[in-house]
Amino acid sequence: MESIMESIKELRELLQAGKIHPSGWSRPWGYKLFQRGASIYITRILLPTSITPTQITMMGLIFGLLGCYFVLQFEWQLKLAGLFLLYLHILSDKVDGEIARYRKTFSLRGIYWDEINHLIIPPLFWISLTFGISTITTYELRDLFSVGIVGSLALIMNRIVHSLAPQIYAKKYMKRASDFILPPQKGEESGKKSFFSFISLIAKIVHQFQDFFIIIASTTIILVIETFLRRDAIFHPLLALFVFGMSALFVLFAIENIIRKSISVGKDIRSIEEK
Repeated sequence: MESIMESIKELRELLQAGKIHPSGWSRPWGYKLFQRGASIYITRILLPTSITPTQITMMGLIFGLLGCYFVLQFEWQLKLAGLFLLYLHILSDKVDGEIARYRKTFSLRGIYWDEINHLIIPPLFWISLTFGISTITTYELRDLFSVGIVGSLALIMNRIVHSLAPQIYAKKYMKRASDFILPPQKGEESGKKSFFSFISLIAKIVHQFQDFFIIIASTTIILVIETFLRRDAIFHPLLALFVFGMSALFVLFAIENIIRKSISVGKDIRSIEEK
């Protein structure tokens, strides 16, 4: 068994510095404390073992699938256990990369399964949550199912849209770069954001709900409040409203991302080329 000499603090600096504070954008709430804050301890435990990053990715997929299955169940205790498994799924997504960076062992197959994780588990969770609360509810099942399915499709679309630029670059641009005209680089626009600072703050808060951890944490909080503070908890009134509201928000995110990425695709391709 390999001996690891670095402390937790040193491992954070070595493996997480560029992830917690990425250039040009900010991480969602709780990323540093509840995601990277917890993952580094698991990484520290697993580093001396022979487990590979790809194996951790596959374990994360299993955690995610089991979590979705438990969320689908009627009992609130099983739903809560499922949400915890989904949290482990999120942590494993951080641990595999940290171990890969420490050992400098990167795998295209591991990256492939990592993308499968991101593409499958969030929408599957949303479908499971929707069907899980439909066993007994005061809402029309047709309406609840429709909203849940649309929300799940929107989650898939959001993931696909964010990865389209690299796909376009690899499949089209690299083969016929001379046929395309990329937009010139523009400097950062300043001054405009300050005028809309309040709106920007609200938008930033709302956009936190694109992060899977925020979705899982919000679901957990609502489930606990509903279970212990509502006499009609068996009908899942709060979770049903949460499904309706968040599904609508996911659709708005998808529309926004599709439009925004269609405008910035040229700039995104240029950014990839310059890297």
